Formats: sequence, structure tokens, C-alpha cells
Amino acid sequence: MIQRIQTLWLFLALLCSVLGFFFPLAIFETQNYGALEYNLIPEKLSADATVLPQLSVEWFGVIFSVVLGLLAIVSIFLYRNRPLQLKITAVGFLLSVIYVALLFLYIVPSQENYFSSHSISMVKSVYALASYFPIAQILFFMSAQRAIKKDEQLVKASERLR
Repeated sequence: MIQRIQTLWLFLALLCSVLGFFFPLAIFETQNYGALEYNLIPEKLSADATVLPQLSVEWFGVIFSVVLGLLAIVSIFLYRNRPLQLKITAVGFLLSVIYVALLFLYIVPSQENYFSSHSISMVKSVYALASYFPIAQILFFMSAQRAIKKDEQLVKASERLR
């Protein structure tokens, strides 16, 4: 299990899911409140903020991050069943792509709209470190898929030689 390269790729995908909870997704610079950090953890807005963001939108990010982490860890322990491991990794890849699309097109822009609807004048918004973790997850799931396919081809080739 540990000596296979796809375990490393899947562990890195899991690490991206976990680290996404500790770093901000976006930083909103406002005139009234200064810089507000937007994190995956719903109640964790910067300390000087008096306005809470929409909880319904935030839970999309939390759910996707948890599900992607679970898919990565389950896939790590399915090393003996490579076809199922490949399918679960493909699902993780697909969900990562959907998560990136939701993150950049819906989740963070909806927070900008939320702040503007509560008469908080925005100066600018910047995507922070955690918003790039799902992009890295796409690459890690894709690399794991490629390594699993190589292992499967190697096993099939060795069975033909017997």
C-alpha cells in the first residue's frame, strides 16, 4: 500500500481537503470593516466582523471538502481492489472539478453579493490560499488515476506471462 505512488497522490489530495479548513478561501477588503477573511468553517469570519455570511452557501464548500477527503482516504485503503479504487478516484476527480466550478463561480461571488446587500462597501476581493487546494486535488486525483491504471496494466501483463 505505502510503496505505491498512487497512495502518495491520494494522501496529498486528503491533505488538501484537511488544510482547506485552516486557511482562508477569500479575503474581502472593505471600507467599513477592513479585511474580512472568508473560511470554510461557517462561524469563522475575522474577529472584527459583525456580519455573518450566508450559512447555506458555506455548507457546499464544507460538504465537498469532507466528501473529497473521505473519497481519498477510502481509495487509499482499496489498494487490493484496483478497479474499484480507480472508480472511486474518478468520482473524486469529477467532484473536485464540480467543487472548483462552484467555488469560483458561486460560493465566493455569493459572499460578495451578501456583503454588498448589507451595505458593506467592497474595495476588492482576493482569492486566498485555500481556494487553490481544490485545483491541486484535481491534479492529485488525476495523477493517482494514471498510477492505478499503470499498476493494473502491469498486473495484467504479468498474468499473461504465467
